[in-house]
Amino acid sequence: MCSRFSLAEERDFIATRLGVSAVALADYRPRYNIAPQQEHFIVTTEYENRKLTVARWGLSTNSDQHGRRRYLINTRTETLETRSTFADSFAQRRCVIPASGFYEWTGPISARLPFWIHRRDGDLLFFAGLYQDEEKNDLGIQSAFTILTCAANSTLATIHDRMPVILSDRDADDWIDPSAKKPPRLNAY
Repeated sequence: MCSRFSLAEERDFIATRLGVSAVALADYRPRYNIAPQQEHFIVTTEYENRKLTVARWGLSTNSDQHGRRRYLINTRTETLETRSTFADSFAQRRCVIPASGFYEWTGPISARLPFWIHRRDGDLLFFAGLYQDEEKNDLGIQSAFTILTCAANSTLATIHDRMPVILSDRDADDWIDPSAKKPPRLNAY
């Protein structure tokens, strides 16, 4: 499961890797501990070009028995196509979440050890995600996203049983292509 991630590279590097203008990243600042309910940007496609949108991490779900709003920060790929909750998002609102790396913790609660999982070559990770637009009281519409997770690969299985779905460059383009009716398989990389 992914409950914290980072994006801390230089603005020009990120713009080049994402295929967007540096102007689109004008408000970017490096962040080493992105948490649920915080804003981050997602990558989508608009007129065959990549587009950045600021979105909140966590899709709103029904309130719990105490009336508190719940947020879905991760979504299992195994249930993605069978749950009606995600049918529209899976068909029309797929996104990529860029990251430098993500954190997982291991060990007993009293002595948890964090691991920062990232690429050896320092390149970006592209998480597969879904987004939706939500009304924010009188503030208009805001996008929100969830990160898709899958069973951990053999490298990460010793730390945690789940991990974010990490897409290759090619798969990232296919994933966010709104005309793709059957996007790439969502496996651990």
